Order: sequence, then structure tokens, then C-alpha cells
Amino acid sequence: MEIVDILGLVFTILMGLAVGSFLNVCIYRIPNHNFFDKTRSYCPNCKHELKWYDNIPVFSYIFLGGKCRYCKEKISPIYPTVELLNLALWVGTFMVYRTHIITIIYYIVISTLIVMSFIDLKTREIPDTTHIIILVLALFSFAPVDNIMWQSKLIGAVIISVPLLLIALLTGGIGGGDIKLFFVLGMLLGVGRIVITFFVATVLAGIVGIGILIAMKKQGRKYELPFGPFIAVGTMVAIFAGTPIIRYYTNLFTF
Repeated sequence: MEIVDILGLVFTILMGLAVGSFLNVCIYRIPNHNFFDKTRSYCPNCKHELKWYDNIPVFSYIFLGGKCRYCKEKISPIYPTVELLNLALWVGTFMVYRTHIITIIYYIVISTLIVMSFIDLKTREIPDTTHIIILVLALFSFAPVDNIMWQSKLIGAVIISVPLLLIALLTGGIGGGDIKLFFVLGMLLGVGRIVITFFVATVLAGIVGIGILIAMKKQGRKYELPFGPFIAVGTMVAIFAGTPIIRYYTNLFTF
């Protein structure tokens, strides 16, 4: 590993944790419509403003024993989970793409999808901020920052989103947020990778959905399964393994 890659990895680890901590703020504040609240981070239970040493990613949670320093209320394990998840996915991305502008783009996409997933799980809604951020990155990617042709990006934007839109208009069974997400992701990832994203998301959602449906039926309850987190997982597969998957199937059907 060259020195520039070593420095890039150190940057990725430090910033991955720091950004992960910020993502927790986004997950908590965006659904409450107080993202631009000027107050510092505070305990959701006692509202006490937290000191800087209460906000050290992962380590503060461990040192405090998973409890607020001031009211001793338990801190949700979601906080360190988000921080570690962001760190792991950033490091994984760096190991695939190394020091490159596309790496930074994928960092932002990954963090955005993490926030989107946890908000969707909580509210069953995908914030429009998600679509805007990814759209901006997708438009920027039309510059020569990756090896995906612009034609592939344009086709990728519509190959999944348009059929889903037609199905939604006919049945009303698909959320508009999911359709817009496939549109902007398709423009960013290109036709091959967005098909991979859709396939993985659909299969996983089907498997999990059947399991939940059986469990809820036994309890006589209903459950609305959010699709956003599965789209995020599918996107991770496309980012990490899209190239070898596409190459494999291209060679498979090339005579």
C-alpha cells in the first residue's frame, strides 16, 4: 500500500467515525423537523446539553456504560451501531476504490443511505433530502470521475424507476420515495449496477417480508415493511461487487 493510500485509510477511519456521529444527529432531528436547531447535541431524555467528551464516537458510549452521564437513562445502542456501520462501509469502500474522487462520492452516498434507512424504519418515509443529495452527486458523476458511460447513467435512471412509477399509478402499492430513490441511484450507478441494486433489494425484502408476515399473522397484527433499507443494502452490493458481477454475466452471455 502506497503512502497516499495509508494516509487515505487513516483519514477514512477518523472521518468515518466522526461523520457517523453526525449521522445520529441527522437521524434524530430530520424527522422532528429541527435539523437546524442551534442547540448543541443533547440527551433526548433529560435534554441536558452534552459536552465534547460525551460525544466521542463509540468510545463515549463504552466509557459511560451505555447511559447518559446526567440522568443515567440508557442510551440507545443505535448510536454506536450507526457510527460503526458508517466506519465499516467507508473502510470497505476505500479498500475497493482506494484514493479516488469516486471514493468520496460513495462515502457521501453511503452515509446518506444510512440516515435514510433508519428514518424510513422509524417513520416509513424517505426524506427528500436523500434524493437531492444523491441527485447532485449523480449529476457531478457525469464528469469523468468513474468508468460508467453517460448513456448507462441515463438508462439507469429510468430502467427501474419508470416501470415502478407505472405500477404505482395502476396499483398504488409502491411509495413515491422508493421510485425517486431508484431514479437518482440509477443515474449515479448506471444501468448494470441499478439492476443489481433492484434485484438484491427485492429478493431480501421478499425473504424478510415473508418472515415478518408469518410472525405478525400469528400475533394478529399488521406490519408495513419499509423498502428503503433494502434499496440501501442493494446499493452497497452494487458499489462493492458491481463490477465483478457485471463482468461475470457479460462473459457468461458472450459467445
